[in-house]
Formats: sequence, structure tokens, C-alpha cells
Amino acid sequence: MSRAGRTAAGVVLSILGACLLVWQVRQVGLADIQESLKRVGWGFLGILALSFIRFVLRSIAWTAIIGGRVPLASAIGATISGDAIGNITPLSLIVSEPAKSIYLRDHIPVARSFAALTAENFFYSVSVAIFIVLGIGALLAGFVVNDPQVRLAALLTLALMMAVLGAALWIAWKKPAFASRGLGRLPFGRLDALVARVRDLEETAYGFSKQAHGRLGTVIGCEIAFHLVSFAESYFTLWLITGASSPVAAFVLDTFNRIINVVFRWLPGRVGVDEYGTRRLAPIVGFSPVVGVTLALVRKGRMLVWAAVGLALMARRGLSVRTLASDTPQP
Repeated sequence: MSRAGRTAAGVVLSILGACLLVWQVRQVGLADIQESLKRVGWGFLGILALSFIRFVLRSIAWTAIIGGRVPLASAIGATISGDAIGNITPLSLIVSEPAKSIYLRDHIPVARSFAALTAENFFYSVSVAIFIVLGIGALLAGFVVNDPQVRLAALLTLALMMAVLGAALWIAWKKPAFASRGLGRLPFGRLDALVARVRDLEETAYGFSKQAHGRLGTVIGCEIAFHLVSFAESYFTLWLITGASSPVAAFVLDTFNRIINVVFRWLPGRVGVDEYGTRRLAPIVGFSPVVGVTLALVRKGRMLVWAAVGLALMARRGLSVRTLASDTPQP
């Protein structure tokens, strides 16, 4: 898709999401939402602090695979900046992950840092799948899910995540060059150079994983800690809004947020869909629809703050969304 086409798609998706958000706010009542947001108050700084810890943990995991060649502060800046791009554009992972490597190009070649990031993303994706499986299990075991749409979505997601885990185990065991092989079988000309680059990326990523074998404990520990801190953030936010919180309910709502991030990654800011889904789920786990929408809005506010920080960090490096889109390393 051309740059103009991507921009148009982003605008259309954002408008549709904004319309869905406005509808949700009108459904539950603006005054009630404003009152709930007031309860968060200065506690929002605590939410930002917890979310910053998550950036740090992902960055530590990434640099552990790289092997200590990159200053942690630079890796954190790259992680925040890359996530900013992924959250505000419909390009999502297509640009956000390569952008992190471009951010570090003064410290390490882009191809090498990107391969290490690919390896780290593998471990992160596995941890996300496990987290979602546990969260859906908590929902189905701990609450009565009378909403047929929510129940169906939970079961389908559970099946999908189990498939993801099965595929991850197969990849870890076989280390297949499936991407390059798949491209090599396409009936199109002039793909030899692309296939070669994809094969190089696969080999480098597997090589980083093998080299980092002694540091995999650090990587896995960081991924686990990431989800624990994410749960703590949801629990703390619910406590600020309601004055009381259930650990299981917070776990389920945090899991749902993770599902939204995975399924609607292409939608800038997940505007509207997060609010709609959390509003549907909140009564099932014992909270009012107002609490559900407020929780999603607080997450949206946190995301916008870090998006602004990420864009500022990119500007300091002389980068922009346009230059990142044009400089993104193609496989």
C-alpha cells in the first residue's frame, strides 16, 4: 500500500474507532465516567511508573539476547519509540519493531539488533499466549459467563492460543526456515534477493537465540515479570477507580486487554474497541460498565503519554514516522 493509502486507511479506522468510543461514552454516561476518572487523580503517575517498568523489562530481555553491546537506556528509548509508532499508526508491527532497531543504529547494525529483537519477540509471544490461556481459564472457572458472544470469543481465543503455543514449540524444536521457503515457492520473479535476505534474518535470529542460551533465564524472567507488572497495573487502576479490587477480576480484565492488543493491533490506539469490549466484560467479573469504560480510557491515556514521549525521543535522534517508514529494513 502506498504512503497515501496507509494514511487514508489510518484516518478512516481512527474515525470509525472514535465513533465507537463516543457511542460507548454515551451508553454509560459521561458524568459517571468523569467522576470515575477523578478518582484516579494523581494515581495516574503510579500507573505510568508501572508501565515504564514494563518497557524496562522488555528492553532488558532484548539487550540480554544482543549480549550487552547496547546501553540499557538507549534500548529503553528504542522500545518506547517503537511502541509509539505501533500505537499511533495502522502499520503496527510492520514499522514499530524495525523502528526500534533503527533507533539503535549508532550502537549496533540494524540487521543484528533486529534479529535479536525477533528472537526476543518469540519469547514474548509465547509468554503472551500462556498469559491469555491462564486468563481465559480464570474467566471460565471463576465467573458465570452468560453472554454467548463473550463465551464464544473466549473459547475461540483459547483454541487459537493453544495452537500458537503448539506452533512455538515446533519452531523452537525444528528451527525451520519457513518464511524463506514459503517465499521461494511463490510464482513470482525477482524474489531471489528477498528470499536471501529473509533466510539471513532467520539464520541470524536463530543464531542469537543459541548464543544467548546462557542468558535465556534473564529473558524468560523478564517476560514473566512483564506480565506480573501488567497485572499489578490493572489491579492498581481498578483499586483507584472503585476503592476495592479483586485479583481474579483484575487478571481477567488485563488478559482481555492483551487480547485486544493482539487482535486489533492494526487499529491506531485500539480506539473504541477496547472501551466496547471492556464494557461488555466488566459486569461479568463484578464491575459496572462505567468501570469497564473508565479502565479502558485510563489505559488509553497512559498509551498517549508514552506515545508523546516516544515521538519526542525519536525527534531527538532526528527520526520521524516518515523517515522510519522509508528506512524500515525489509527482510
